[in-house]
Amino acid sequence: MAKKNLIMGVAKHYWWYKIEPFYVSCARFNGDNCDIVAFTKDLSAFTRDKLREYHIHCVEIPDRFEHDGPIDYRYALYIDILNKKRQNYDQVLFCDTRDVFFQSAMFPEESSEPYLGVAVESGVIGGDDWNRRWMQERFGMEQYEALKNKYVLCAGTIWGSSEVIYSFCNSMIENLSSPDFNFIDINDQTSYQYMVYNKVVPMAGAAVHYSDLKDGVVATIGNKGDHRVCDGTLYTPANGANKPALVHQWDRHKALFPFVEKYHKEKHPRIHWRRYHDYLSLKDIALSSYHDRHYLNMFIACVKYLFARKPKGECLWK
Repeated sequence: MAKKNLIMGVAKHYWWYKIEPFYVSCARFNGDNCDIVAFTKDLSAFTRDKLREYHIHCVEIPDRFEHDGPIDYRYALYIDILNKKRQNYDQVLFCDTRDVFFQSAMFPEESSEPYLGVAVESGVIGGDDWNRRWMQERFGMEQYEALKNKYVLCAGTIWGSSEVIYSFCNSMIENLSSPDFNFIDINDQTSYQYMVYNKVVPMAGAAVHYSDLKDGVVATIGNKGDHRVCDGTLYTPANGANKPALVHQWDRHKALFPFVEKYHKEKHPRIHWRRYHDYLSLKDIALSSYHDRHYLNMFIACVKYLFARKPKGECLWK
């Protein structure tokens, strides 16, 4: 019997409509051959119920990470699951959840070799202000000069065969905590690029599969990503015919909002005040309603919120 695959991401302090495209499309295209895990914190009861409705395995983020951002601790969460369960899976995907949707199965076939999958962005490290500064501050000018003409690799989607991903995750944790390199607030993407381009693929014989807009399974479209939409499908590049299984950073393009609303969300009317049960506080309701000028909705939402079932934490996924 073929092994299943595993998809993991963090959902902290998100309303359902923010992560709806990810989990709806992920369950639709990957639910049959993947276990989908959400590391959760500060979610409404409504959002938790929705995740369960789509058969998402929820794991509560431990309180010890309360004052850290997800980028700081997500690899520790991933490695905890992999320590227990990696033998059960063929391939694994670490993924952002807010700005991703799927168009087909991420892993339609079993892996034929140990590999690490990396998503290639359209620009080079030296041509991007953030990535240039991160590389200089984290690893110094010598390493920056060696890598400045390399394409940016996105740490928001990392995938591969189970044992390679496990080894890579361990190496990432070591790199992030290493005293040999300067600490910066956001450094997982910088460490990721450093490791890939310096061939720190921690398993003998593992290949690196680069996924770009032209023919990649993952398309990171960014601010200037070259794409087009036709008949309910996003293709890359605009003059090409590649249909990526996963599209990342779609929310940087306002023109894609109606497309995602139509094809990658639940099929139901979206009435503002009915979102009351997705809010975490009366302040959330008031601010959202005020900016939308929905004062009657704000009153109705506040009343309903007071009577709504309050969320509970999740038990660890067994």
